[in-house]
Amino acid sequence: MAQALEQLDTLIDDLRREITKEDWEAVTSLNGRVASRVEAAMSELAAGDISAEAVEERLTDLQALCGQAERGARSAREEILATLKGLNQTRSAARSYEDISTRRSR
Repeated sequence: MAQALEQLDTLIDDLRREITKEDWEAVTSLNGRVASRVEAAMSELAAGDISAEAVEERLTDLQALCGQAERGARSAREEILATLKGLNQTRSAARSYEDISTRRSR
């Protein structure tokens, strides 16, 4: 198997693992490697070193993983926003209670 396909396979496996772990920082880091790995595969394809079907299979996998990562990251973001909203409400309630307590003690 050509080196570019091996590198794409490794990247796909790494992305799949990090998406499963919901490690979005690692996914972002790995995402930075996609363009160069795809370019290398396209160069080998143009040189006739690898088949179009092999490249298409990897690109289809990458596309599916990118969609999965996007959905997962969006869901994580929504969870974080909900948590922040809850924390803000708790802080607001605590401030209100503190204000009332301070007024009563005067």
